[in-house]
Amino acid sequence: MPSIEPQATPIDFSQYLSRESKERKRSQLKELRPYFVIPGMISFGVGIPHPSTWPVNGMTLSVPFAGKSVFVPGFGSQSPSDMYPLAEYQDPAKGDALRPDLGEELQYSSTYGTPHLLSWIKEHIQRVHNPQYDDWVNLCTAGNTDGVDGVLRACFDRGDYMLVEEFAYPGTLSPATTMGIRCLGVPMDTDGVDPKALDDMMMNWDEAEKGGPRPKMIVIVPTCSNPAGVTTPVQRKREIYSACRKWNLLICEDDPYCFLQIRPNGADSPIVPSFLSMDTDGRVIRIDSFSKIVAPGSRLGFITGHKTLVEKIMNTRESATQCPSGFSIAAITAILRAWGSHEGFERNYIPYISDIYAKRCLSAIRFLKEHVPAETIEIPAPAGGMFLWVRFKIESHPSFPAEDPETISKQIFHSMIEQKVLMCPSEYFKAPSTTQWTKEEEAKRIFVRLSFSLPPQEEMEEGIKRMGRALAKEWRLSA
Repeated sequence: MPSIEPQATPIDFSQYLSRESKERKRSQLKELRPYFVIPGMISFGVGIPHPSTWPVNGMTLSVPFAGKSVFVPGFGSQSPSDMYPLAEYQDPAKGDALRPDLGEELQYSSTYGTPHLLSWIKEHIQRVHNPQYDDWVNLCTAGNTDGVDGVLRACFDRGDYMLVEEFAYPGTLSPATTMGIRCLGVPMDTDGVDPKALDDMMMNWDEAEKGGPRPKMIVIVPTCSNPAGVTTPVQRKREIYSACRKWNLLICEDDPYCFLQIRPNGADSPIVPSFLSMDTDGRVIRIDSFSKIVAPGSRLGFITGHKTLVEKIMNTRESATQCPSGFSIAAITAILRAWGSHEGFERNYIPYISDIYAKRCLSAIRFLKEHVPAETIEIPAPAGGMFLWVRFKIESHPSFPAEDPETISKQIFHSMIEQKVLMCPSEYFKAPSTTQWTKEEEAKRIFVRLSFSLPPQEEMEEGIKRMGRALAKEWRLSA
């Protein structure tokens, strides 16, 4: 028997790693991290909300073992004196859909979720989306990322194809690739996925050439999408749904930004109808989250879909996240209750939070028009959310067509870094594609993702001024 010697024995840890671990693909967005720490850098590179939008700015926890209550500070609340007065407590009725109680929430719950929260979610889905069939159920998740992971693990085998948007969120592309799922991007325009391009891809699918059968699902971020900032209009959604029905495709409706869309008349401006709202077959798996409307760290969301599919997704969570955090469930149900449940959530809070992002979006567009030469960019129509998908007019760049569009894009990125402004190049979001673009066509598909959700107003304007200086230099425009 080997003895335990005081001197360490070197271990080759690679022998213990799984195939998935060895092949794990990380998001290209991680490559931006070194730029974040450059002194004076103004970043439009991260898609995160500003803490001032979070609806909780402090909390008090009663800790019996310590024999005292402890205060936890938050944004804009640094001492217990900043807390709002404690509301009179009324014990919720037994049938109430919002019954926050740590005695229950801190216990293991059903993997589907706490019954009272599930009851609220079901009514929420009925009120907002009203699915057109009966056999749908809900499943609580630890946010959208957890929900998408469950969908991928429940529906795909290694080697399967999955359709995504032409420019897709790396947080979906990376884990899918790691699982051996082959992603293919469907061409997009300013309204989102092009249904004709989708139909053509399916019609011309050659199993021998592709090395596998047609895809079984398309993943779409339909509202204020990441990265393209597109909100797909209802008629386009109907056309996409029709194509999916024709080719027997499931639709994964990944919709964390749903309630951040611009609504000019507040609650009286209805949201764009969802894929779920038009689903008659049970082919839509909808994924929602409180991350963008409460806080990213809340890690609480929910899936809606046909009970057969949702059960299989639930099975993948039983041995993974198990159930969302009980602290999050207690806090969010208490918040929803304080807002006045559905009525207060829909008519007061959601219009308030969407207005915050609408104003930020419109400010960013105004600054782009004021400070960036029109010869260099194409500004998208405002949709809300957190992102603007700004097209560089590569076709008019002095180095085109001598240099290819992606090479010019890299030059522009580094010119902006020299001006100490950071944005995400479209290269980071490109899904694998079978489409062959000419150099001239590719020149019109070079974008930058500008995230306007975090910088304060003055910093946003200064950052866009720096962008303008960098592009003026790139296009060799006179001052």
